Amino acid sequence: MTSKEQFTDDLINQLVRTAIDLKRETTFVEGAAEVTSETAILGSILARYLKKSGRKIAETVYWAFDAAELTVEALAFSELWRRSNPEQNDLWATEGDDLN
Repeated sequence: MTSKEQFTDDLINQLVRTAIDLKRETTFVEGAAEVTSETAILGSILARYLKKSGRKIAETVYWAFDAAELTVEALAFSELWRRSNPEQNDLWATEGDDLN
């Protein structure tokens, strides 16, 4: 990894941490903020960012599995999505792709 890539990754991590902290400070009632997990908060941030689009959220989950080298999980999740949404493309083809 180049120093520029490392700098970018470090900056992204700081921005995500800041987003989680801001959401925790401004959204939750006192007491609940401390026990709400980072993943729950990040999930709510992503859902809002992706405008609660189920397809975009599912694509994000698929690519997160893939980036974490959880290939079996990514493929299983994609298969579950395909069975639940037979009219849509597989998750590895983004919503903008027209494979049908």
